[in-house]
Amino acid sequence: MSYISPISSRYAYSTARVKAMESGLISRESMKNIVQAKSPEEILAQLVQTEYKKDLEEFGGLKISSDLIDFALSKNLAVNVGKLITITPMEDKSITRAIVGKWDIYNIELAIEAKASRKSFDEISKYIIDYGPYNASMIKEALGEGSVEGLISKLMINSPYKDILAEALEEFRKSGDALQANMKIDKLYYQKLGMLMPRIRNLSPESATIVKLDIDMKNILLLIRAKRYMLKFGEIENSIIPNGSLSKEELESIYENSKDESELAKNAKVFDLSNEAEAYKKERKLFAFEISMRNQILRKSIQLLSHTLLSFGTILAYAYIKEIEVLNLRALIKGKQYGLSQEEIGRMMVWRE
Repeated sequence: MSYISPISSRYAYSTARVKAMESGLISRESMKNIVQAKSPEEILAQLVQTEYKKDLEEFGGLKISSDLIDFALSKNLAVNVGKLITITPMEDKSITRAIVGKWDIYNIELAIEAKASRKSFDEISKYIIDYGPYNASMIKEALGEGSVEGLISKLMINSPYKDILAEALEEFRKSGDALQANMKIDKLYYQKLGMLMPRIRNLSPESATIVKLDIDMKNILLLIRAKRYMLKFGEIENSIIPNGSLSKEELESIYENSKDESELAKNAKVFDLSNEAEAYKKERKLFAFEISMRNQILRKSIQLLSHTLLSFGTILAYAYIKEIEVLNLRALIKGKQYGLSQEEIGRMMVWRE
């Protein structure tokens, strides 16, 4: 008789639920067909044939405006994120909450950036993930505050991230820079997530590897941006997020031994960014590095997690794949709105094998 570990046993129900949720994901072939659509309206016509139908109908169905299509996508992501917490075994729910908390952090940082650049709620509403304590309603209310400091203080009330936001507020008061405040939030959020790494590794070593890669991506993007503005490593070292695959010493070595952004990207061996480094020399677009790293994390997550039966890894794999699906659809809609070519849109997307 084969041995089934206690962890595998308690994840039997969760795995069955995730597998059912996976049937609602858009296949690679269907995504290719959506890419061929000539307008946001054609994308909508295809999306109403998928699990997004209910969310689209909530905002007007076939008469929905192109901006609200994007908002409906975030609602769908929010619903599915909520399901992941619900189906996780009770003793591990705190870990799932911590991982999907990155969407809370995303909304918080979006609000801080919007307030600092004097953007209205309407200008950013379609980018909000309408989920959790920092849903669209809360973000709208916070943006009504008179300053960035007021907004952060508002977001701190009864917040599960109160300590993180308190340090972000202190950082903003010191520097007056919203970007610095958001970098502080990123560091502290991932630092807390990193403290859960032993538990994540115990549940699923593969999941721990993927979380580390997520941290590596944040750190490498930080180094590339810093190199672009010719900063010294000492000016950014306090923003380095611990618990990734690369130590602070390794990141410093990469930074100091790279003469520019392209060389740094090539030297960051955790990801293969050689093609993006060459393209950057001509186009000077940073987003290509992030898209490539997200692609590689997705492929790695599917490779490592898709075959982890009866484990926490099945939940994490779905979370990554669903996030990428929504990012792809948003890129498509935006690309059609701005008249980008198929090639340009394709470069913005993260492809699932």
